[in-house]
Amino acid sequence: MFIVIFELIEDEGTLHFQHFMKLNPLYVVGLIEGEGCFCITISKHKTNKSGLDPRLMFEVEMIIDDKPLLEKLQKTFRCGHIYVLNYERYGWRPHVKYAIKNQKHIEGVLIPFFKKYKLVGKKKKDFDYFCEASKIFETGQHRTKEGIIKLKKIQSKMNLRKKLKVSSARVRENRAPGGERSFAQ
Repeated sequence: MFIVIFELIEDEGTLHFQHFMKLNPLYVVGLIEGEGCFCITISKHKTNKSGLDPRLMFEVEMIIDDKPLLEKLQKTFRCGHIYVLNYERYGWRPHVKYAIKNQKHIEGVLIPFFKKYKLVGKKKKDFDYFCEASKIFETGQHRTKEGIIKLKKIQSKMNLRKKLKVSSARVRENRAPGGERSFAQ
């Protein structure tokens, strides 16, 4: 599950080795197949010419107990941020989200990783659409009306999962809105 990496670091003129645990790439692929999300967000923006702010985002959200795993994922990719999410108002346990939103990291780290270590399940199609959208960002078309139309078209094809009568987070947490245990029917 882990690979140990030794890195030569220069600190104030002194060279020393630093080691860190890196997740096995095949483990990462399996984790993302089950818990990851490749998405395009398009929100309103007051100062952009188009009035819209399109962005690519990759994220993995899990319960707070899995924060150490997301920290290892962050060290493996060497980019992205971890956010603590509080869902107390829904009676759910706190969650953590690992997200990569920086376009340079998406193009230079994330996409090459998943092109080398291929997704094979349901996330493969979303990743392919994500790559298609990334090309629109790379060429700067995301700043144009035509580019936003293309992104919306791609976005409409992504993350299409059967809608559940009960929120998927509630099913994962096995909690009802009031916080008591329940079982999906």
